[in-house]
Amino acid sequence: MAAAFGHIDCKLYPSAFSGELVFQVDTTTGESYEGIAPKHYANSSVQPTQNGVDGRVKVRVLSNGGDKARVSVPDGQILTVSADKVHEI
Repeated sequence: MAAAFGHIDCKLYPSAFSGELVFQVDTTTGESYEGIAPKHYANSSVQPTQNGVDGRVKVRVLSNGGDKARVSVPDGQILTVSADKVHEI
């Protein structure tokens, strides 16, 4: 299967730099992953705050089947996440 593009549900936070955001994703291992993404890779209905807001960040979907999906997030990490958090384009 070729990689597809999509979005993943996450929490978004402001970054120290104006052109990027911090995103937080829960993985299937029960751990939380935080990374940095350019603002144009993220979307939310409201401006991110220090407490975090619900949003989505663009990902590359490497595999999506059953209850797990493997995605490559904007900072290059590959994560295994719950498939219901991934929305392919």
